[in-house]
Amino acid sequence: MRYERSASFLRDASRLPPEHYAMFKDAVYKHLLPAIEQGAHTGRAPWPVRLRVHKLTDTDIYSLTWNFASPDGRATFRFEIADDGETILHWRRVGNHSNYDHP
Repeated sequence: MRYERSASFLRDASRLPPEHYAMFKDAVYKHLLPAIEQGAHTGRAPWPVRLRVHKLTDTDIYSLTWNFASPDGRATFRFEIADDGETILHWRRVGNHSNYDHP
């Protein structure tokens, strides 16, 4: 699986305090990526409950919550398929609940 980050994600990430970004990366590496490897994105395995992964209404964009309280940590992403058939995890936004205004 490949990973891509949008310009919005990179801008958001640069604004996060380093300790908040570290919390995000920890959630991704310890919980999200193992779930994807088990097939959560295809329905073969469940998403980790602790991340509250869900699709945003009427979109192909997923949301995850990497922290519930100070900081309110949210990120949005979607899956794309490359020309060679490889799945791409495309990170769109990272920050807080306001990301949902423009996911």
